Amino acid sequence: MNKIIKKIDDINEKTGRFAKWITYAFVALICAEVFMRYALNRPTIQLPVIVTMTTAAMYVLSFGYIFLHDGHVRIDVVTRLLSPRGRAIMDAVFGLLFFFPVIGSLTIQGAWWTWFAWATGETDKQTFWYAPIAPIRTVVFIGLLLFLLQGISVFIKKFYFIVKGKELTYD
Repeated sequence: MNKIIKKIDDINEKTGRFAKWITYAFVALICAEVFMRYALNRPTIQLPVIVTMTTAAMYVLSFGYIFLHDGHVRIDVVTRLLSPRGRAIMDAVFGLLFFFPVIGSLTIQGAWWTWFAWATGETDKQTFWYAPIAPIRTVVFIGLLLFLLQGISVFIKKFYFIVKGKELTYD
């Protein structure tokens, strides 16, 4: 079990570090579009779509990494008053009530939409470029799947802490 949890954590760590590099691509694309539009007076129809897809990839591929490092926004009004065990119980309960149903449903829908995009050759209708949608749908699905797997990893760690009273270590 520890090997699986470590593997999930390692995959999300590497994916998150990769997603950081997408940020540089995003900034470069924005600068290129602004330069083309205002300096050369030659806006493109491709770059806004590519920027949107790059942004989606950057966000969704970072979800698991952020969850691994406990970086998602939370409201500490109640949790700061709880003991570490109490926080773990609260995280586990809310994970079961909210995280797994929501992210599980999004992942299932992401899989369906990814399949649909590849099967039908779906294209983006925002511009006359008609960019293929299947690659970005695949990236979104992968990001959601990694987020869900990281949720399972975090849940197991919280449950272990609740039961044993100590952090789960990779052996």
